[in-house]
Amino acid sequence: MRKKRLTKRLILYFSVTLILFALIMGSVFSWLFTHYNQHAHEEETMQRAMTLAAAIPAMKDSGQFLDAADEAVDDEGRDRTAPMMRHGHHGRMMHQGAQENGSVNREMDWCRKQYSVHDSAGKEPANRAGEFLQQLDSLAQGKVWLVAEKSHTILAYGDNTGEERGQLPVPVNEVLQQVFAGQTAVSHDFGDLLDTPAVTVGAPIKDKEGNVVGAVLIHRPLEELQNTINGGIRLLALSVVLALLLAGMLAVLLARRFIRPLYRMQHVSQAFAQGKYDERTGIRQQDEIGMLAADIDMLGSKLAQAEQERAELSRKRQDFLAAVSHELRTPLTVLRGTVELLFSGLVTEKAERQKYLNQVMSNLSALERLVGDLLELTRLRNTGFSVGKEPLNLCDAFAEAAEQMQTAAGQKNLQLLVDFDGPLPIEGDYGRLRQLMLILLDNAVKFSAVGGEILLQGRRQGRNWQVVVEDHGCGIAPEELPHIFDRFRTNRQRNEQGTGLGLAIAREIAGRHEIAITCESELSKGTKFILTGILPMAKIEQ
Repeated sequence: MRKKRLTKRLILYFSVTLILFALIMGSVFSWLFTHYNQHAHEEETMQRAMTLAAAIPAMKDSGQFLDAADEAVDDEGRDRTAPMMRHGHHGRMMHQGAQENGSVNREMDWCRKQYSVHDSAGKEPANRAGEFLQQLDSLAQGKVWLVAEKSHTILAYGDNTGEERGQLPVPVNEVLQQVFAGQTAVSHDFGDLLDTPAVTVGAPIKDKEGNVVGAVLIHRPLEELQNTINGGIRLLALSVVLALLLAGMLAVLLARRFIRPLYRMQHVSQAFAQGKYDERTGIRQQDEIGMLAADIDMLGSKLAQAEQERAELSRKRQDFLAAVSHELRTPLTVLRGTVELLFSGLVTEKAERQKYLNQVMSNLSALERLVGDLLELTRLRNTGFSVGKEPLNLCDAFAEAAEQMQTAAGQKNLQLLVDFDGPLPIEGDYGRLRQLMLILLDNAVKFSAVGGEILLQGRRQGRNWQVVVEDHGCGIAPEELPHIFDRFRTNRQRNEQGTGLGLAIAREIAGRHEIAITCESELSKGTKFILTGILPMAKIEQ
């Protein structure tokens, strides 16, 4: 279950995001769809009203309905100036308008007439008004009110025939004012007056001279529009549900595809923890996961390299311990044998006892040098150990070392030549640099033939400088040359008095002073140690 936790979380996040997106998109779409349909509905109704208003003046019998006379005449020629109050929804409209405006103002009263093609007995006489208004309703595909401006008469087709008088409600009055001013008008406030939600548009009817003589009002119920909108929203909801189902399935597949590389990287990490550093992810993706996988593979390579270096270091440590043990065992064995011989009382001659005592002192000196060199090398290899540096002339330190080696060189009748073309100012430890040169000169004296020559030469070229210690001794075999700076790699047949640590110490001292040390040698021709470095900018002399 724990392995599935991230997968479930990804699916949950993806699903929540999709649901929120669907809700937001659905809400915005519903709002836009509703407003678009309402606007289209209004535009269509307005276009019909304008078309009808333009066509009415040319219709037969339209003139008598738009007559400006104060008294209206029905299609049978009878006077209908007396109000006839009805109680249909149009009657309530006029009655409500009268109540809202207080006492009736006869000059501002309006007369509403409603016609039908049937008479009260259910017969079908020739009712031109009803047929005319029914025709207008059919053309407009809605409820049409024909309004005469001067006669203050509103004509409509309906079952509740008769007429009513009274003041207009505010919504009707506002629409008619705009229309009689020559403008088109739209209103949504007729719903309560018509007992059903509807949109009402009005357009002016003009005579041949362009004067407004009346108005046509078209009422279209919003029920059909609302049904269309509801149908569209249902289709949208169904589409969103299907999209969510498909997206959910896709989310599962994508989540698994996303998690699979993570499982692989987890497996490789566990292999690394078990020491299997050759394991690799094998993931090649140009994204963050691919970058992480590449880093893990690189980590594996680094760990494998570190393991090899650790094994090599362990082997070298074992070799070092074995070499130290061997180096210590030889003088200790000699010391033990000599001391036991002296304690046994078998040696009674004074001269012979002195010989054995000298042998003890010689082995003790060898042990002292070995222990001293081990401590020196250990300190130099310790990263926490630092050498004190100060401005000095490298030639002075090297010349003093050469002076100290003159006695040893004289014992073998060797000429030790020193040649510096000028001072070599650097920053370093005077004693350590002198020790470095003593090690190199000591090796040159040891391996030079009697009566030979040793050259210590220093040269500088701009910021670079080079010091060479060259002898003409037995040389070094090519197979030994790469390892001469390793510990205990001295040739015991050629250097019986050496500890095998001198050149290793020399390399550490050179490294502490950022000096490169190399060696060139040929058997039976001699050896050349080369020191190279860079002078500080402030120390360059013109």
